[in-house]
Amino acid sequence: MAYELTYRPLENPSSNFLFESALKQPELLEPEEGIGSFLVLQSVHALHETVYLPPQSLEQAWKANQEYIASKCLTQPPLACYPIYLMTVGENKDERLVYIGKTSSKSSRFSAGHAAISKLHHPKYDGLTKRVYLCCAVFINKARGTFPIEWIQPYEKAELLLKSFEAYLIYWTKPELNTQHIATEPDFDFSPIQAQNITGHNEFWHEDVL
Repeated sequence: MAYELTYRPLENPSSNFLFESALKQPELLEPEEGIGSFLVLQSVHALHETVYLPPQSLEQAWKANQEYIASKCLTQPPLACYPIYLMTVGENKDERLVYIGKTSSKSSRFSAGHAAISKLHHPKYDGLTKRVYLCCAVFINKARGTFPIEWIQPYEKAELLLKSFEAYLIYWTKPELNTQHIATEPDFDFSPIQAQNITGHNEFWHEDVL
C-alpha cells in the first residue's frame, strides 16, 4: 500500500500566479539572507512503514512544477516536495533526533536499506519507537512571502541551497547517526531555521529555532 501525500502548493491561485511570474523573473522568489527560513514537518510515519512511501526528489519536484505551468495548469498541481527527512527514537518528551537526511532518490529513499536504518537495529534502540518525519524546506522573501525550495530558479541554485540547508541542520543538532557536517560549520545565509510541526501527531520540534 502506498501512502497518499496530499499537500499541493500550486492549488492556491495566488501561489500559482506568483510561481508562474517567477519563471520569467526569478528574482521574485529570491530567498532573502539574514531573515531565516523554515523546516516544516509535514507528515510522520513509523519507520517500518516507510517502505511504502512514494519516492522523493528535489529534481523531480522542480521539473514537475515547471511542467505544470507549461501545461497551462490543465493537469493536477504537483505534490509538495519533502527534500529533508528526520529519524527519531522514543516517545513524548523522550523523543530525540538520531538522523537527518535528504530524500534525493528517484526510488524510495527508505526501501534501499539506508545505513541509518541498519544502525537502528543496534540493541540500544530495542523497544524504542522509531519514526520518520518528511519535511518541506521553505524560504522567505519580504515582498513575496514564503515559498518552497522547489520553486527556486534555476534548479542548480535550489540544489546547492538544499545541501547547505541540510548541512546547517546537522551541524547545529549533531544527530548521533550522522557522520558528515558534524565538525565544520557550513556556509548558510538563511538562518535561523524555525521548525514547524504540522503533522497533527505530536509536538516534536514544534516551533523550535535552530
